[in-house]
Order: sequence, then C-alpha cells, then structure tokens
Amino acid sequence: MREVMLALALASTLSGCVHVCRAMQTRCNGPYVEICDEGGRWQRVMNCDDVRGPDGGPWMCCPSADGGHACLPAGECGGGDAR
Repeated sequence: MREVMLALALASTLSGCVHVCRAMQTRCNGPYVEICDEGGRWQRVMNCDDVRGPDGGPWMCCPSADGGHACLPAGECGGGDAR
C-alpha cells in the first residue's frame, strides 16, 4: 500500500512540473507555426494553410533565416523540419 501511495504522489508531482519546451522556442507542427510559452507549453501562432501569396501559391511552415520558424512560400522552404 505504501508503494502505491508513493507512486501516486510522485506521478502527481511530475505531471505538474514537466516543461516540454524552452520559452520563446519555435517549431513547425504540420501547417502550424508554434511558440513555447513561459509555462513550457506549445501555443499555435499561425496556420500556414491560411496564408496565400500574391500569386495565390501555397505557403508552409519552414525554418526561417533568423533560426526560428515562419510561414514561407512553399518554393522557399530550405528543408530542415519543415512540414
């Protein structure tokens, strides 16, 4: 019984403290650009499927020149962790 109580206490403690990312870190998650909030959780910033260039071409989430991630024209994605 004591082992069960210890396991439950440990599980509840860990579930509230786990950070999955560093604040202000960015990533691509499918068509979404996401940023890490102060609590270590990913937040969606933009859906690249909703962005269209002047020529109507598709855009996608790509690594950007500044080391972050952004919606860019599909032809300008340089690889990496793009969608």
